Amino acid sequence: MNAATHEVIARAGATPVLVLAIEPVPGLHVYEQPAELRGPGDDTTHPWRLGHHSGYAMAAFTTKEEAVTAACEVADFADWTRSADALRGDPGFDLTGYYDRLMEKTRGLLVAT
Repeated sequence: MNAATHEVIARAGATPVLVLAIEPVPGLHVYEQPAELRGPGDDTTHPWRLGHHSGYAMAAFTTKEEAVTAACEVADFADWTRSADALRGDPGFDLTGYYDRLMEKTRGLLVAT
């Protein structure tokens, strides 16, 4: 997989930051959290992110490989190429199932944005 630039957003209203990311599943990106966005605690132990193409992180991992595995585990839960608003408003999107799969099949931490 080739890396390409991707905008990430630390929190609503924040200025996006460019990172190099891979896209193991269409619409899902894996990247290392930029140093300027890292906080104490989990950001230091789990610097790799699984994020949506909208720029928001979904989960944090200790390694790039774990984040790629997580993307593959949740690939079938949605058309991740859709906008974040479209996914949030879709009554057919099984958010609980997504969370459960992520927690059961990976060692990731959920990221609230």
